[in-house]
Amino acid sequence: MRHLLRSARSPARRSPVVPSWVPRAAHDIGLAAWFGGAYMGAVALNGASREVDDPTQRARVANAGWFRWAAIVPVAVGSHLVGGVALTRRSGTARGAQAGVALARGALLVGALAATAESGRSGRTVSGAGDVPVATAVQPIDDTPDDVARAQRILRVVQWIIPAATGAMIVLDSWQQAHGGTRVAPERWLDAVLPG
Repeated sequence: MRHLLRSARSPARRSPVVPSWVPRAAHDIGLAAWFGGAYMGAVALNGASREVDDPTQRARVANAGWFRWAAIVPVAVGSHLVGGVALTRRSGTARGAQAGVALARGALLVGALAATAESGRSGRTVSGAGDVPVATAVQPIDDTPDDVARAQRILRVVQWIIPAATGAMIVLDSWQQAHGGTRVAPERWLDAVLPG
C-alpha cells in the first residue's frame, strides 16, 4: 500500500526513447573508425616513415600522425562500446552458435582493447625518447636505444593485432546480422559454457 501511495505522489518518470538505429550507428561507426584508423596507420603511416631520409626523424614523423589519431581513438572505441552495450541490453540468452560467436567476440574485444592500450604505452616510449635513429616507425636499427627498440618490436606486433581483432569483430557482427540480428549481452556470454 505504501508503494502505491508513494508512486501516486511522485510524478511519473519518462525515460527518453532512443530510436533503435542510434546505438547500432554508434556501435558500427565506432568500430569502423577503430579498424580503419589502425589499419591505415599500420599500412600507410608506419610504412611511409621509411621514406624520411634522416633516420632520426622517421619516428618523429610517424608519431606526429599517430598522436593526431590518438585524439580520435577514444571517441571511436567509446562510441563502439556505448552502442554495443545499448544493443546487448535487448538481447536474450545465448543459444547454440550465437553463444560461441558471443564468446569469440568478447575475446576479440578484450584483445583489441589491450592491444590499443599497449600501442599507446609503447608509442609514448618511442616518442619520449626524442630524435633517435630508427629504420621505420616500428623497426629499430643497431643505433636505436634499447628501450625504444623494445617498444618498437611491441608496436610492430600490436599494429596488426588491432586491425585483425576489430576486423574479425566486423565479420562476426555481419554473421550475427545474417543469422537473426541478435546480439548477446556480455553478462550472458558464459551461458553456453557454465551450467545454469
